Amino acid sequence: MILKYLKISIYELYAAALIAFASGLRVLLAALGWPPTNADEGTMGIMALHVAYRGEHPLLFYGQNYMGSLEAYLGALFFHLLGPSLFALRLGVILLVTLFFISTYLLASFLYSKRVALVTLALLSIGSIPVFTRQIIATGGSSQTLLFGSLAFLLAVWLSYTYVPRSGMRLKLLRLLGYAAWGMVSGLGLWSDMVVLPFFAMAGLLLLVFCWRELWWAWVALLAGSVVGAMPSIYYNFKHGQNAVSTLFGLFHGSTSQAPHNLHGLLHGIMSTILVSIPTATGSPFCPVIELPWLGDNSPHTVQCTLAHASWGLGYLALLGLALLLALRSLWLLHSQTQVGSLEKRQALVRSMANLMLLASAVLAIAIYSVSSAPTDWPGFHARYLVGLLIITPAILAPLCNATLQQGSRYPSKRALLSCGVFLLIGASFLAGTFITFSEVARAQAANQRQADIIHHLITIGATHIYTDYWTCNNLAFGSDERVICSVLDGNLQPSHNRVPHYSEIVNADPHAAYVFPLGLAQLSAIQKRVHQAPGKYRSFFFDGYVVYQK
Repeated sequence: MILKYLKISIYELYAAALIAFASGLRVLLAALGWPPTNADEGTMGIMALHVAYRGEHPLLFYGQNYMGSLEAYLGALFFHLLGPSLFALRLGVILLVTLFFISTYLLASFLYSKRVALVTLALLSIGSIPVFTRQIIATGGSSQTLLFGSLAFLLAVWLSYTYVPRSGMRLKLLRLLGYAAWGMVSGLGLWSDMVVLPFFAMAGLLLLVFCWRELWWAWVALLAGSVVGAMPSIYYNFKHGQNAVSTLFGLFHGSTSQAPHNLHGLLHGIMSTILVSIPTATGSPFCPVIELPWLGDNSPHTVQCTLAHASWGLGYLALLGLALLLALRSLWLLHSQTQVGSLEKRQALVRSMANLMLLASAVLAIAIYSVSSAPTDWPGFHARYLVGLLIITPAILAPLCNATLQQGSRYPSKRALLSCGVFLLIGASFLAGTFITFSEVARAQAANQRQADIIHHLITIGATHIYTDYWTCNNLAFGSDERVICSVLDGNLQPSHNRVPHYSEIVNADPHAAYVFPLGLAQLSAIQKRVHQAPGKYRSFFFDGYVVYQK
């Protein structure tokens, strides 16, 4: 009776349970110290410390002219509640991902059915190491792409579905708020990470198709919301004389590697996207690819791994293509069979067109990614730029759900059996990925302990100002609550990628600054030559795979 009075169905209860399970799983992994942290997360942690305790207000990720700082502000909030820690920093990311799950359930319920929405939540609640990593680690962009991309479609669908040509003032005001909210979501998303742009473009096209008659006056609210959401980025670009378009093209063409300009390069990018990036981004747990060994395991180039990658990548594209064909067929049937101009037809068209736009956003994201510089050299590491593919999960699953749940026959059809088999295969793969993830917890805890030991040793010998490599620097700084301050040196012992303001100046001003490098790096060979040229000037220490030279 209470549920009926509150208008809460059994589906909402199941959805709440699944969302609580998904969020709890991520909180548990974060509490256990997984995944291992890295330098980018260390930078975000330092930003959160500066926001929480120094009154600073960074507009963008330290050392970059793109990607917002929302995770730093959320981290600062949790620092005040729980104290500064890696776990508290990651709670902000998990909060954004939880909101993404809620938005996905609402969107899938509206466009398809509550059964499809529940199946989507069930699959998204589990996953692989790359999926869990992007939804826990605080390196910026990924969780915001998921949340704001999903919200943009949810708001666009609601505005399109509820559009009435001649509405009352109260409804117009409500819709103005809806347009302002859509604009703010878009602005926040573009400030956070511009890889969400294909999803905003398709959601905006949906609004243009169904609401163009009122956009002539609603554009003011939409623009105002966009400006408010993107204000940090707008202010930063104005202050530094930059523009978002040049930044976007710079990201597309890359820095260390360039976007392909010939047929061979294009084919290489497409193959890398299909064989590595798509499987990594969409949850394949088999044969992980990460080109930077200190960030995770990199599978060998075996026939078995190639077959696993190809099966997942091509299988995902096949499901995407099937969903697109069915969406186009649905639009054609609506156009040819339903009474022209009826309210029912318009609402059905909104659902069908929204489904098509959702799928088209994935096609656009994959196409842009495959011809950019991202898959040229590090298709596994750069697969994070395709994290938005998780947004369209319900659109991919809806045809399978419909085929599996079809009625009208005493015995399931071949199509239903095939769809059920695909579901079981995907679910089993995601479960395997979840178990593999938890099997890595002990290794992550060992890595965290090594970092804590290194910090303890450095502080004990007084090496609190150090020169080191990029992937070590800000890890130690954040892990030590900035008791250790660092400056990054490249292989030629030249300053490189020093993100945090004033760190280099502090270290350079200390005549007794130490050199701290892990074994095997080019920087270590270079500093050893310097040490040998000045016998007796440096003391040497060996801590957990690191070599320390202190004056």
